[in-house]
Amino acid sequence: MSTVLQDVRYAMRMFLKSPGFALVALVALALGIGANTAIFSVVNAVMLRALPYSDADRLVVLWEHNRQGNNPHNVLAPANFMQWRDEAKSFTEMAAFYDARLNLTGEGEPEEIPTQVTTANLFRLLGREAAMGRTFMDEDAEAGKNNVVIISHGLWQRRFGGTSDVVGKKLSLNGQVVTVLGVMPEDFRWFIKENSLVGKPAELWLPTKFDESYRNARGRFISAAARLRDGVSVEQAQAEMSGIAARLEREQPQSNTGWGATVVPVREQFAGEIKTALLVLLGAVAFVLLIACANVANLMLARATARQKEIAIRAAMGAGRLRVARQLLTESVLLSLAGGALGLLLALWGVDALVALSPPNLIGNEGVGISLPVLGFTFAVSLLTGVVFGLAPALEASRFNLNDSLKESGKSNAGSSRGRRVRNVFVVAQVALALVLLVGAGLMIRSFSRLQSVDPGFDPQGLLTMRVQLPGAKYKETAQRIAFYREAVERMRALPGVRSAGVVSYLPFASLGARTDFAVEGRPAALPGQEPGTDVRVTDENYFAAMNIPVLRGRGFTTQEATEDRKVVIINEALARKYFPNEDPLGKRLIIQMKKDPEPTEIIGIVRDAKYDKLEGETYPMVYWTYPHLPYTTMTLVMRTNGDPTALAAAAQREIQAIDKDQPVADVRTMESWVGESISRARFGTMLLTVFAGVALVLAAVGIYGVMSYSVTQRTHEIGIRIALGAQTRDVLRLVVGQGMLLIIIGLVLGLVAAYALTRVMTSMLYGVSATDPLTFASISVLLASIALLACYIPARRATRVDPMIALRYE
Repeated sequence: MSTVLQDVRYAMRMFLKSPGFALVALVALALGIGANTAIFSVVNAVMLRALPYSDADRLVVLWEHNRQGNNPHNVLAPANFMQWRDEAKSFTEMAAFYDARLNLTGEGEPEEIPTQVTTANLFRLLGREAAMGRTFMDEDAEAGKNNVVIISHGLWQRRFGGTSDVVGKKLSLNGQVVTVLGVMPEDFRWFIKENSLVGKPAELWLPTKFDESYRNARGRFISAAARLRDGVSVEQAQAEMSGIAARLEREQPQSNTGWGATVVPVREQFAGEIKTALLVLLGAVAFVLLIACANVANLMLARATARQKEIAIRAAMGAGRLRVARQLLTESVLLSLAGGALGLLLALWGVDALVALSPPNLIGNEGVGISLPVLGFTFAVSLLTGVVFGLAPALEASRFNLNDSLKESGKSNAGSSRGRRVRNVFVVAQVALALVLLVGAGLMIRSFSRLQSVDPGFDPQGLLTMRVQLPGAKYKETAQRIAFYREAVERMRALPGVRSAGVVSYLPFASLGARTDFAVEGRPAALPGQEPGTDVRVTDENYFAAMNIPVLRGRGFTTQEATEDRKVVIINEALARKYFPNEDPLGKRLIIQMKKDPEPTEIIGIVRDAKYDKLEGETYPMVYWTYPHLPYTTMTLVMRTNGDPTALAAAAQREIQAIDKDQPVADVRTMESWVGESISRARFGTMLLTVFAGVALVLAAVGIYGVMSYSVTQRTHEIGIRIALGAQTRDVLRLVVGQGMLLIIIGLVLGLVAAYALTRVMTSMLYGVSATDPLTFASISVLLASIALLACYIPARRATRVDPMIALRYE
């Protein structure tokens, strides 16, 4: 221990004697370790940390597998859930839930609350109890007793001020009086974003019961979770569920042909949508750290030149090779730990920046932070880094010829051919690693650029949107709903600066929509599971004008059709192309399966394709119905303005309050913000990968420059002789630059091979660009080669200015 402390004290003195070296090394290491710590904190929170549920590894999420639509994670039909619940033996318990939005009125301003309607056993299945009060019991879901709710910790704090008397409090929810049964703990969050109609974590839970009344319910709209029995694996549960789904397909072909079942572990479900992106980013920062290690290793090798005589004297006094290597390795580890401490400070800022810049509900609510596992990771990485970049220089510096080293004019061991080879290897590695990162960033940038250029099919500029949900208890009649939304649209159109206004059931990019089967009147009935499918939107006669979606053929809805149910429908180009490829669809009648007793509706117009789910991918067939035909309680108002749409937000909300003072308004936003949010994940990943690639490029350029500068210094005597013998400037430039570019070319070749293999994991993150795009590979290679050439040229230019008389005396 005393020897170790002696090594540490000596290392500190050496760093104080060379503050420039220590500072450069610390900055490089801090950047690499800090970036790794920041990204690992996200990986730990999303993929590794313990989930806030009892025995979470036994929890799974259940989906129906829509084979025709190639969607293994489709929501369930209630009747199928009941069959699964009754027959599956792989689970101890199964719960169902679906998202909703409910209006909370009474005390304070009216507010729309994201809600989850769930079977009473959900909290029991998850193994979570209420922080105050209690969770649901089975009897709470019985008819007449289900007027109870559980609220989240956030809603309790925000709406009720965190008062202790909230349990038992009466609330007005969609016009119905309910009683608060309990408050969930602060860390409780049960949110399956995939296929969520709300897109936000629930703040309130209502009990329900799936009984015989749901056996004949139409559509698929619920999600399910289950707990595996002891000894049952996910694979065994999947096999059983697939068997049950296959039997239902045979017994109920009309509703279950083409439908299977999917079992997904909860952790995989939560991390699935960002897992690939996180692993790519973790790999990227690992490359940055390796480049930093190569940089510092080269600095250590160069520094050994100045310490050659010191090391020789230590050896002459009895220090063996192992002792010398241990001293140098102690210095590198100490330097790395200091870099890790500085990197941890950078990571504290970096984690906050990651959370602030990340898209909504991506990592912001996952408990990202510097926890004990993250601290352990940082320490381990710092220690390993010190060994990685210090081992080669320590072993190389400890190889010396004592007699030569003690001579005043002895050749530096660090400058020996073996030392040069080690430094050259580090340069090649830096170039190869930097190229892989730059190619990845280049692919992401090209992909994001193409994604941004996708035409959504409407003009998002100047559009203000806001969602209104009418409580069913208060607006029971269709006429009441029609009257409310017509008055709302008229009031919006009357606002100064509003050019047009309309309503739609599901706003583009705001949430999932409705999708169903249909038939064309007069055509033979399709076989079960092969029925034509379409998305469905409900609009008024003003929606297409407000969104700037042109009617290409036929006509739009009239005011009378938007007020009375006239059995007319408008389709988009995609539906016309797919289902009427060689005939005119105008005048044809569709039987759309959205009602219990569907009636034929006549096609009166064809509108331009518009994106509703995401910019990437194909546009789905779409039908637009008038509001009276399917009077939703929830609709979104869209207003096209002459100026800044946000300037009208307050006035628009006041108009809704003027119609009904208890009616809340939600998601008052511009259409541009909705479109921007839809590509926010791609933007986030592109930005981070580009930043890391930029850091890698700078570190690689600095490393190449450092090695070439050192090489010029070591060859000053040789260069002076060449100049004295008549070598011209171009000869010296060719000599020095040629040496550097040979290493660069080798690094580029190795980097291209590695990039070709590694960028394939990014395929799911790219749009419109191949993971092996030749243009990106070529342009990035030219960019890196150009910067490397500059890093070689500057020292080479300095070499041409060597004074031969001084160089000939250079030792």
